[in-house]
This record gives sequence, structure tokens and C-alpha cells, in this order.
Amino acid sequence: MCEFDPRCQGSDNLVSNALNQIDAGRWAVTGVYGDELGPAFAYTTGLTEFSRPELVIYGLDPEQACGILNRTAELLIGDEQLFDTPRLAGILRPPYHLTSLPALDTDELTVTRLLYGPDFPAVQLIWPDADGRFPWEAGYVLSLDVQPLSGIPHPDAA
Repeated sequence: MCEFDPRCQGSDNLVSNALNQIDAGRWAVTGVYGDELGPAFAYTTGLTEFSRPELVIYGLDPEQACGILNRTAELLIGDEQLFDTPRLAGILRPPYHLTSLPALDTDELTVTRLLYGPDFPAVQLIWPDADGRFPWEAGYVLSLDVQPLSGIPHPDAA
């Protein structure tokens, strides 16, 4: 996790930080730098308190992912139907959109699992390649290892 990575500039006590953010009526974002074992990813802890799913995103540096997660969380708190549309506008710079899918595998969301147990709803945010294609679309140019899918894409997400 972040506390063992020299690139980390955040709190070393991830659970206390998350609890402090939640107590203040916010959520926390935990970032994990990628290495030879897997890609970078980041996730939220505390959206459960707003009766919203937690969020996770893979393949981006934690600093970049944090901004995307925070913006999405703000929109989600104001609109519980945010994920009812196949493309999420207003988060990435146009013309790019995010899409999402239910995260079936939340094992890597360690801080969230410590606080809420293994059974909490989560959504993975998926970002497109430079041509606007998603990992399940023909012509997607990035390695699937960059942004592994933690769920199954809905047919309308294409």
C-alpha cells in the first residue's frame, strides 16, 4: 500500500486517515502505485456512508486517479442515478467520457474492506484510450494489463 512506497506523499496511516475523513462527512481516496505485479489503482472509502457505491479506477497514477475519483464521488452524491447512463460526461476533458461497471472483485480495496467488511457495493470507473475506445471494444490500443476489469461490461457500455 501507499505507506511503503517512497513516492507516496499522503498519510502513512491509511485507516486513521479514512476514519477522519468519514467523521468529517467526506470520503478518503487510497492510491496504490503500480509495479511489476500489477497496475496502479486508487479507490474510495466512505461513500458507503452516503448510501453510494465505493469507486475504484485502475491504470492511472494515484494523483491523477484521485482527481477523477473525487469528481465522480461529488457527482454521485448529488445524483444516485449517475451510473444509469452508459457514458459519464463532465469528469474527463472532452471529448473523452468514462464508463463504469459493477466491481465484482473488491479484494484490493483493503482499507474499505477493513472498515466495511467484504460485502459493500463498488463500481469500477473505466477510462478510454486516446481514440476514445474502451478495453472491450475493437481497436483498443492499450494492454489489458493496464486497466484490468473487475466486472463484466454491460452491452450498452460499448
